Amino acid sequence: MLEKAEGLFSEKGFDATSVRDISKAAGINIAMISYYFGSKEKLMEELFKMRMSVGLASVKEIAESNELTTIEKIEKALTGYIDRVKNNKSFYKVILAEQATNKNKSVIRFLSKSKESYAQFFATVLSEGYASGAFKNKVDPVLFITTITGTIMQSLLNKHLYATHYGIKVTEEWIRDVYFEKVKEHLKSITRNILGYESNS
Repeated sequence: MLEKAEGLFSEKGFDATSVRDISKAAGINIAMISYYFGSKEKLMEELFKMRMSVGLASVKEIAESNELTTIEKIEKALTGYIDRVKNNKSFYKVILAEQATNKNKSVIRFLSKSKESYAQFFATVLSEGYASGAFKNKVDPVLFITTITGTIMQSLLNKHLYATHYGIKVTEEWIRDVYFEKVKEHLKSITRNILGYESNS
């Protein structure tokens, strides 16, 4: 049900998607949506909780790892985020739309709390990097997140621009196997430059 709603929100927008549309796509009775969620707005909130809990659990695990270096923690968090965008493009289009319209206050509050959790993660890992001498340049963790997520979201929106510029035929396979891998390498390069990180190898 949530996945069907997600696809419709991405394609048509939240306002233009009716409860009837969702029930039809999911092959269920309209009453079931009211029973489980109460409203379309509450359904949207549950969708955000479901999708974003995966990322938050991932960075928590990364932060607590004793086997990863500071740069590995940051790069694993970034590549994990890119993979989630790659595998759930519809959801991240919904995120962009929700932030632009700013209508569902519960969703915006949940997004803000999630962003703060990511800010805390990066603040902690960056501090570890400064303490160890791995990172030479001090950066603001919130602006660092803005740089990274902004790059990823713009990459999602501008994949056709990239393909047109280089004369590449856009296919789902190219987007999945080539384009997003290029985005990962680009972000790793940006991150290392911003932080003043130099590999010892």
